[in-house]
Amino acid sequence: MAERRQLLREQCLKKPPNPSFIEEADFSRFIVIEKLKLVFCFIPKVSCTTWKRVLYSAKNQGRQLASNPHSKSLFSWLKDYNVAERKVILRNYYKAMFVREPFERLASAYRNKVKTVWFKRFVISNKTGEELKKEAAVPFSTFIKSVLASNATTFPGRGHIEDQHWRTYEKVCPCEVDYDFIGHFENLSEEAPQLLKIIGVDDYVTFPEYHPSKAKPYVTEYYSQLTKDEIVQLGRLYELDFKLFGYDFPSPLEEVYKKKLLR
Repeated sequence: MAERRQLLREQCLKKPPNPSFIEEADFSRFIVIEKLKLVFCFIPKVSCTTWKRVLYSAKNQGRQLASNPHSKSLFSWLKDYNVAERKVILRNYYKAMFVREPFERLASAYRNKVKTVWFKRFVISNKTGEELKKEAAVPFSTFIKSVLASNATTFPGRGHIEDQHWRTYEKVCPCEVDYDFIGHFENLSEEAPQLLKIIGVDDYVTFPEYHPSKAKPYVTEYYSQLTKDEIVQLGRLYELDFKLFGYDFPSPLEEVYKKKLLR
């Protein structure tokens, strides 16, 4: 964990400094649990739904959540505190997050959301909701072209399109925050219980049994649809995610990438 924290600090220092970070940063994904003195920044497609359920139980002495885990009213959010309060919280609370290999996360987001209307709208802008419901599933290669064209964010002029599922980690959980715990999704079965023990709730809260990502068998299939140049462009787009959190490019696409280099 110390090595991950050190890597994040070193790589983050390479960014231009932002003196107005506390005022300007997007803290909409930072859960605050005052009784535990905990800040948890969650990243979509990194077991975030499970973490919300677990943190709800941690906050409520083990009580299970029976309602929608994505309801904003379940937690306090760092964005709702004033600047002075944010500074105190970020200085004194234990700050945690989990990340995932960037290419696997992108494949998982596609697989999970590909049939939804808002996902199709991200790629197809000139059709109504009813028309999009009848539209065939968007190919992964088409989705990636839109991600690259939009720089992994929302297209201007299309209204609100939820992009958090493929937004870069740095834009969701800014590296200027001095995280105490940086967990890896790949080690969830070991590291989730570690975090629960650290924050003192492991006697009444457990993390559900971890099942290997269902996206993994599809990763090679999806990325085989891309050109070598598109994989390189994706690597550049998510370059900071790879560097900040110690993931190697192009793993897990090494075999796919090698084959495309030989063509």
